[in-house]
Amino acid sequence: MSGFSTNLKKGEYREVLFWLLLLGSWQFLVAPGQRNAVFGVIGTAAFLIFACWNLGKLTRLGLAYASWRQTTGTVWLVAASSGLIAGAAIYAIGSASGQSMMLSNDWSLVVLQFTLGPVLEEVVFRGYLFALLAWSFRRLATDLVLNWLVIITAALVFAVVHLAQPGVSWLQLACITSTGSLYGWIRQRSGSTAPAALAHAVYNLILYTAAGVTPLRGPSA
Repeated sequence: MSGFSTNLKKGEYREVLFWLLLLGSWQFLVAPGQRNAVFGVIGTAAFLIFACWNLGKLTRLGLAYASWRQTTGTVWLVAASSGLIAGAAIYAIGSASGQSMMLSNDWSLVVLQFTLGPVLEEVVFRGYLFALLAWSFRRLATDLVLNWLVIITAALVFAVVHLAQPGVSWLQLACITSTGSLYGWIRQRSGSTAPAALAHAVYNLILYTAAGVTPLRGPSA
């Protein structure tokens, strides 16, 4: 019997636990059944505590590109405030145009939308994609132009991915691109995806709060 390799380098257990808690809790939250939802919420709480505790420590197994780092109190405040203002503004625009965001009345999916969802999306779009775009565009422009080129391109990709959801209008795509640009600006200014995830989470929470957690038309971002 050959056995399994246990050659995790020192410190890599953090990165392994990060993904196990994130993806494992996600699977429980999307699975049917009350018991799965409860396990998902417990796992989500454990993941958020673990993720906050390990800000700046997740640098192995490719997570250095995700830039999950600590930042200043001012940045956290700006991120939360930006998410709140964006959520209120986008909900008002959607309601006025008759194209409100699509929300769910399934409480486990609501938890997913303002906890794990923002973290995973920001790690992917404002973490890995940001790093890839910065590397790809590095010879095309000055630092200032390059920063905005990366921010806007990542936001456009973020919006296009939402086309997988049915019934997406041009107005909704514009709103998603705008919020993606906001998260990108926060990521660029802070050097971390964590405050971008906070802004994204607050944004989603405000949409649910404003809608009273009822199913409406159009995609959330």
